[in-house]
Amino acid sequence: MIGPTDLQFPDAAVKDDPVDDELDDTRDTRLRLVRAMMWSALGLIMAFRLMAALEEGLAWPVVLVTMAPYPPLVALLAGPHRLRVRNGLLAALMILYAVPFAVAGTHWEWLPWPLAVAVLCSFRGRVAWPLFGLLLVATGVAGLWAGDDVLTTIIRTLKTATNGLIVFGLYALTVMAARLDAARGDLARLELQRERRRLGGELGAVVGEHLRAVSERLAQAVDAEPDIARDRLHVAVGTARQALADIRATAAGYRVSPPLPPPIESPKVARLMLAALIACQATLHAVVSVVTYHRPWTLLLTVPLMAAAGAVQLLMKPSRKQMILLGLLLGVPVIPFGYLLWELVFLTCLWPFFLGLVLTRMRPPRSLVLTGVAVALYIALLFYPPPPSNLAGMAANLISLTILTWVSYGLIRLSNLVVLLHQAERDLTREALIQERTRVARDLHDLLSFSLSAVALKGELCERLLDIDPVRARAELATLPELVERARAELESVAHATVGLSLDQELAAAHTVLETAGIRTVATVETGPLPPEVDTAMAAALREAVTNVVRHSTARTCTITIVSVGHTVRLRVVNDGAAEAPPSAPRPGPGGSGLTGLAERTGGRLTAGSQRGGRFELVAEFATDP
Repeated sequence: MIGPTDLQFPDAAVKDDPVDDELDDTRDTRLRLVRAMMWSALGLIMAFRLMAALEEGLAWPVVLVTMAPYPPLVALLAGPHRLRVRNGLLAALMILYAVPFAVAGTHWEWLPWPLAVAVLCSFRGRVAWPLFGLLLVATGVAGLWAGDDVLTTIIRTLKTATNGLIVFGLYALTVMAARLDAARGDLARLELQRERRRLGGELGAVVGEHLRAVSERLAQAVDAEPDIARDRLHVAVGTARQALADIRATAAGYRVSPPLPPPIESPKVARLMLAALIACQATLHAVVSVVTYHRPWTLLLTVPLMAAAGAVQLLMKPSRKQMILLGLLLGVPVIPFGYLLWELVFLTCLWPFFLGLVLTRMRPPRSLVLTGVAVALYIALLFYPPPPSNLAGMAANLISLTILTWVSYGLIRLSNLVVLLHQAERDLTREALIQERTRVARDLHDLLSFSLSAVALKGELCERLLDIDPVRARAELATLPELVERARAELESVAHATVGLSLDQELAAAHTVLETAGIRTVATVETGPLPPEVDTAMAAALREAVTNVVRHSTARTCTITIVSVGHTVRLRVVNDGAAEAPPSAPRPGPGGSGLTGLAERTGGRLTAGSQRGGRFELVAEFATDP
């Protein structure tokens, strides 16, 4: 069950995340409306108790004294409060509740419902519910000790339980909604951290093992005899190629969206509170019918109908089907059969639970028309059989109908709101996971593919040079471990979302990779220091372009030019040996890999296409003044 200390309102500072002001205003308005539902129900109960006191003929000073516990109760519900303040309010409430007994004795309808509300809303569930039960038992014992008969004692206890559950049910769902709204994004951040740890472990197992194997084989080849070095190099290059294949397969798998989480169910607290209120109301009016008409045998008809209504409320989710079943169980027996067996009219005490569904499951004006008809029939029943009861009693019955209808409507609406907030949090979490998996797939493609291609190309070059130029082969071989370590560092950065690229480093790496692939490179850079985000975007564009030149062309020359033109920096990469339909051409694709996706991610403008003479040109432009 829900524990009240767990249900303290979050601090007023709900706007922890930097979000749009209009969106924050919407959230604030929503939370104010949510809390207004609880305060409205509390106000209606207080008004009902005031009318009941006036109906008993109490003097105004005595009536005001009986309402003395209300201010500390309101202050308690308006929390959160520190422990000392909360305990002080509880003590004040108990003292003020005892004051009317010193003024009017027991000659007033004393109901310790403020104490019941305070108990449920101030302690954790494992403490609150036993205390709530103990309070109800104490209410019954005190009633018997004060001279009440058993039936009056039962009625007093049920009214106390009903009022306590009404306020607590709305309070619990209100705090749930406030907490969910205040903690928006927390679940997404937590799941994102878990996903990163999981993906990091998976990448370490899939790719990291290959990189370690490559590093070990290269270390064995550096100072080995030519034949052994050639064997170790061959194994290292094969492992690097296998790592490349695994990276592409892994990246493709990460672009598949994660499975949908299970659907969100409405909070059980709403169904439990509504079922408990139905049970209290049904028991209360069954007792009243016996006391009033002294015909216990009629319970054989009314109790099964009330029990069926409670079962429908408890076991079914709010829906049109539930609304229709409650209407059949509670409406048809009353009209017209209530005129034949008056005890059936007591089923109207459960009409508010039907009307709450009408107001939430049907749209105006139909919902308002049906509610108006039900209220009119309820009022007509108050005047039959003649003579009608006193007007104060009729007004009290109407207020009771209003309170319970409002509570039923409020519990269902708040329950729906909690479901929507859960759904929004779930969708936000899923979107964050999709973006993270897409980022990892993209970075695997953009970073590790490039580095491992460089390792494989340079390894193959070393294999060829071992026979024709052993000295240069040894020199090239000595640089391979550094490339492997760079790939391992990039793997770590991909897993932990700390990827960072530098244009200067990428220029040097591009020159090395192209030269290793046998492509003569000419690079011209005529630009000053760039903003960090532009520098990173240019580096990513250069890496992608060079990767495509190596993988998808038979180029012999490649020209790289980087210049500043006004408030724009331009990268131009031209290579010969272009295929007729070069894969490096911009193309849309899921996951954002490729040059088009790169331009979309970085906010740049990119054009690419074949030129005369078998050349291929790529131009990427980025604004230097965001």
